[in-house]
Amino acid sequence: MRQKHWCGMTPKIGTVLSGVFTIVATDMYLIFEQKQLRGSNCTEINHWNKTVPILINHLIICWSLNIVFFLSCITIIISCLLIYSVYAQICRGLVVYIIWIFFYEMVNIVIQILTNNDTGIGEVRVMRWFGLVSRIFMHCFWIFFVIIYAHIIYKSKAKGNKIFYNRHFSAGSGEAPRRKSKIINFPRHYKD
Repeated sequence: MRQKHWCGMTPKIGTVLSGVFTIVATDMYLIFEQKQLRGSNCTEINHWNKTVPILINHLIICWSLNIVFFLSCITIIISCLLIYSVYAQICRGLVVYIIWIFFYEMVNIVIQILTNNDTGIGEVRVMRWFGLVSRIFMHCFWIFFVIIYAHIIYKSKAKGNKIFYNRHFSAGSGEAPRRKSKIINFPRHYKD
């Protein structure tokens, strides 16, 4: 059976490249955003005069670099898990990757919205949004391959379990019949 190709790639190759892309894009994101997220001024807040939503926003802004760094480390680990899951054909690792990338990008959108007002230069805002939006579109492109490959693995595992299931219960008495040896006559190699 010939494998289908999308954009010149099989689902397996696309899934591996998805993991590689996520690792590289996460590293680039950390390098570029480090200065923008570190520049938050967290010393000038009066906790008593603020409402709860404003305090939560301020807390996220103050801890944005730590939040992004922590989530990026987890993203790199999950991307390595994705590459291993492709090698070992583990469907669960692919599903974890899909869910995590969705969560990771949602958190990055929230942080981008909250920290965008701290950037004074308009060109930097545009570059940050362009980087985020292009990374999200690229993740959507690669997620297509991951979903297709997860479906292929799931179908192959389901067929394998069904065959095993039918074989297991097809024996009437529950005991496997003894196999006869293919060797019928043993030649004598010794002299009388």
